[in-house]
Amino acid sequence: MIIALVLAASTVFSASAADSTPSLPGSNSGGMPAEVVIKAAGVGSKLNDQKPPLKIEVDSFETIRSSLKPDESLLLAVSPLTVSWRRTHPEILMNERVIQPWRTTFSQRSGIGFKIKEQLEALLGGKLEPKEARKWGWSLTIADEEGRVFHNYSGSGDPPAELLWTGQNDQGEWVRAGRSYSAVYTFTSPDGSPRTTVGKPLLFKGIVHQEDTGLHLSLDSSALFGTNKNASELQAPTGSDLLRSAADLIKRRFSGIPISVRVFANTKELGDAQAKAIQDVLLLELMVAPRHVGVDATRAPFSDQRVEIVLLNR
Repeated sequence: MIIALVLAASTVFSASAADSTPSLPGSNSGGMPAEVVIKAAGVGSKLNDQKPPLKIEVDSFETIRSSLKPDESLLLAVSPLTVSWRRTHPEILMNERVIQPWRTTFSQRSGIGFKIKEQLEALLGGKLEPKEARKWGWSLTIADEEGRVFHNYSGSGDPPAELLWTGQNDQGEWVRAGRSYSAVYTFTSPDGSPRTTVGKPLLFKGIVHQEDTGLHLSLDSSALFGTNKNASELQAPTGSDLLRSAADLIKRRFSGIPISVRVFANTKELGDAQAKAIQDVLLLELMVAPRHVGVDATRAPFSDQRVEIVLLNR
């Protein structure tokens, strides 16, 4: 909108009379003063008396919005009858001193099982009726790495579904951890012809057996200190896991019994270093004084190199 205001003096001069020498007011020059125009400029619509429409933001679901929210008190509630390991024992969930059942090396069974009848049926390619099975003779031979007979079983009649062996032969020798043994099955048919099959190799990282000197936990040195058995520190993860399993077994069933660690290594110096590494871990895991875990090292050929953790319960 543009507003123009024109002011005129009482004595009007003609615009054409203006020259380079303006006439002063009250002079008798007879000229007309120039018109003075004052203008004011503004941008916008024309003036009116109409009000703009009223705009108010409204939530169409306002009345039911609160009912759509979940009850957070129910989501966060914990029943006193609910036991959660993370909630009740978060500080010891991954503590190395806590027994971890998933790290298991030693079987709960007190022996090595051989399924004689299953081997015969696998050899013949089908199930046997009891009358037919009684006609077969059988023998089981456990041979060591050098092919020598370590132990032998034999029988006639119905082959046993499972034969449980303690791991000790007739000479009082025990199978050793880290050494490989073979199970050879020989079956004699009703007409007298023999049939032979070989089972899976027997190789154990750890073996537990009772002797006159105490309870022996025999561990494979190749698993603890590498394939060549010549490392002075435990190899991860196999060595650490194996020794951890031995410590868990002691904590579960034989806690508080004095321990003697006997290492058979390539040299006496290497054996002393390996025995010290074993001792350090056992002291940390079992939380006992150093006098409760004695160590000793002996030089031995490669095939006899192993670690014996002896619990002095005798």
